[in-house]
Amino acid sequence: MRTFLLLSALLLAVPAAAQTTGERLLSGTTLGLPWGFYQGGLTNLGDGEARLRMSAPQGARVLGTRYDAGGRAALLTYRGDRDARAALAFAVEQLQRQGFNLTYRAYPSPGQARALLRRVDRLLEVQIIRGAEGVTQALYRFRDGEQPERLLTDQVPDDLRVYAAPIDLKTVQAEPGRVYLTLPDEQLIDFTAYRDGAMILAFYGGYTLQQLLDFYLPLFIQQGFVEIGDVATDEAERTLRFGRGSERLTLRLEASPSVEQTRVTLWYRR
Repeated sequence: MRTFLLLSALLLAVPAAAQTTGERLLSGTTLGLPWGFYQGGLTNLGDGEARLRMSAPQGARVLGTRYDAGGRAALLTYRGDRDARAALAFAVEQLQRQGFNLTYRAYPSPGQARALLRRVDRLLEVQIIRGAEGVTQALYRFRDGEQPERLLTDQVPDDLRVYAAPIDLKTVQAEPGRVYLTLPDEQLIDFTAYRDGAMILAFYGGYTLQQLLDFYLPLFIQQGFVEIGDVATDEAERTLRFGRGSERLTLRLEASPSVEQTRVTLWYRR
């Protein structure tokens, strides 16, 4: 959800861009990484250059560029004949030729495609949205691979700590009044929400229910919780109940391997 809001904000004011092949259209430095958007297909790419270079496919007409410093995201808008999957494949190949490795790729809908790539301690998320009349928005979001990003800080109570990257279980200690929730691995987040006292974390990854149990059971046991009951709904869903003193926590795990989506819902009360 956060990515869609950021993309909408960036699209509100997309300036016109020059059309000279090879010309740098927009550049900056994010998290210490210099980068630039260029016009043209950019075939002479390698991982020896200091500046990361990205472009629209050859023959596409660039409509505009935009950068959001707060969201650490750069937007490239162009008109071309590639669908979302092909546009993502082009963007991923450019990054791979500059030393990034593909971590995960997902296709939420026919007009959307997303990928997460890593180069050493840097993460770069790419989201493609294919609109009407061949207009494509390519959003590049820069992420720091060393420090997990805390989510929903303005919505969830301070006793809930939710992170966008895995937490080393050895560093998670039992703290009364505090609960940690995180991802099993570096994955693309579909959406996060806090509704009626429940924290919802949905992400891609193609996990089975047993894989989720193997991760989340130790996560909460490490925090001092004791399992006090569970309900097996079916092969793809399980509800677990935990206690820690006067605290109670209910965790529902939903795995959908066929569509490579996972949903974790946590209720916490004291």
